[in-house]
Amino acid sequence: MKTRADLLLRDTLAALFVSASLGDAATRTGVEALRRWADEPVLAPAELAQLTGLRAENQHPLFTAQGDLAGEFAPLAPYARDRARRFAAALGWLADDGHVGDALAAARAAWDAGLFFEVHELLEPEWLRAEGPRKTALQGLILAGAGLHHLVGANRAGAAGLLRDCARRLAESPRLDACDLSAFGRGMAELAAHIADGRVSGPQDVTDLPRF
Repeated sequence: MKTRADLLLRDTLAALFVSASLGDAATRTGVEALRRWADEPVLAPAELAQLTGLRAENQHPLFTAQGDLAGEFAPLAPYARDRARRFAAALGWLADDGHVGDALAAARAAWDAGLFFEVHELLEPEWLRAEGPRKTALQGLILAGAGLHHLVGANRAGAAGLLRDCARRLAESPRLDACDLSAFGRGMAELAAHIADGRVSGPQDVTDLPRF
């Protein structure tokens, strides 16, 4: 079961990634400092300043002045390091493709990096503004992100149900901008069936995750 610290850290880091992927230069620098923290034993003063400026929703600092995760977040260092590396990979792909600032491209990069919660966070504002078939297609992708997030969290029943809902939405509205999501929707339906019948018990069993 997720603790309050788990949720605070997840939400704070996700917000940093979303802002960076949509083009905010300051948060992009913050993601790079986070990636350096994940991989380097010694940080530059500017990188330490970036990290110590990060605050959770409860205004508690995420990092100490020495560059360690602070207080309640300290046991979550493996999660934070994993997230930092995935963020850096996704942002690198976006930059290489010239798609920084494009929410759908950012969600695609997040999906490919295994950032399923962040797919939801990126696309929900787009869904709130959308209408008609576009809104339905966006909801399908949001449900896919939520379903895989539940699978990572070992909630198989929740994952299968969300992925079935995703497939229904995408069967109804398979086009999103220039993307045809028909095959992706069918892939989500198949994955839901494999979760339900026990062939997939967790993300480690997914050998060919469909892409959108």
